[in-house]
Amino acid sequence: MPASRTLVLVIALAAAFLAPAKAAQICAQQGSVTIMVQGAMLCVSVDDPTHALSEQLLQVWIDRSARIVADFYGGFPAPLVLLRIQAAPDGGVHGGRTTNDSGLVIQITVGRGVSASELAADWVLVHEMVHLALPELGRRHNWLAEGLATYVEGIARAQFGNREISDVWAEYRHSMPKGLPQPGEGGMDETPTWARTYWGGALFCLQADVAIRERTGNRVGLQTALQAILKQTGGYRADRSIDEVLRIGDAATGTQVLQDLYREMKAAAMTPDLKMLWSRLGIPQDPASQPFDDHAPLAAVRIAITRKP
Repeated sequence: MPASRTLVLVIALAAAFLAPAKAAQICAQQGSVTIMVQGAMLCVSVDDPTHALSEQLLQVWIDRSARIVADFYGGFPAPLVLLRIQAAPDGGVHGGRTTNDSGLVIQITVGRGVSASELAADWVLVHEMVHLALPELGRRHNWLAEGLATYVEGIARAQFGNREISDVWAEYRHSMPKGLPQPGEGGMDETPTWARTYWGGALFCLQADVAIRERTGNRVGLQTALQAILKQTGGYRADRSIDEVLRIGDAATGTQVLQDLYREMKAAAMTPDLKMLWSRLGIPQDPASQPFDDHAPLAAVRIAITRKP
């Protein structure tokens, strides 16, 4: 009996990237389970000598995560991805990593005792799949890649109906202050700490989203910019400069928000007034237990960000 088994998932998303016969040829392996649908393809290998992980639970989880990301971007970000699942003790989803050394690969660790409810509430796989939609920008700009995945994960899941909107804003309100510069820290390109990378990057995205919507009368937001970036670059399969990526995003929204905000924050420590931002968006101190203020100046912007387009 082999130590690992391979699941082949061809997720039904926007347009067919590969013919079914070619898809099967690429991913088919001994003992594989194949689900063929029209669209992008994930070749999933499960390293689990005990065979404790449920194939059915994994398939539902992977399919749901892929559809969440595809709905947000208007199509799955890559035609072919290798998804390598490593079984571990206990339950839950433990962590993941996305690379493009020799093809797109997502590596993720899942506990053998993981439950359906834990997989339904998982954010890790969505986070990793979001990485597929942004070109490789280089280590200096890792804050944008990680911050974007952190920001989009919550919004994409809320739009899909996989996460409560109040929970998303509660996390943002609680965690985004972690991304503010500490004494002695520089701009976003100069401070590669965990907090600035993930939550400072996410705060950049939130500020950009709000500013784009303010300047366009709430017609479009950061989501429109990100869809254009994916369409014109091919996502993580390509290497691009951050300046080119931000220009593409701005052209899609008809603004200069991304480029202007990056110029302000790349080398200088900027501390936005988060208390005022939450107030203008109508976000209470505890969104999990307190109502949103739908009469706040930017309440319509807040609603539009998490509303399914």
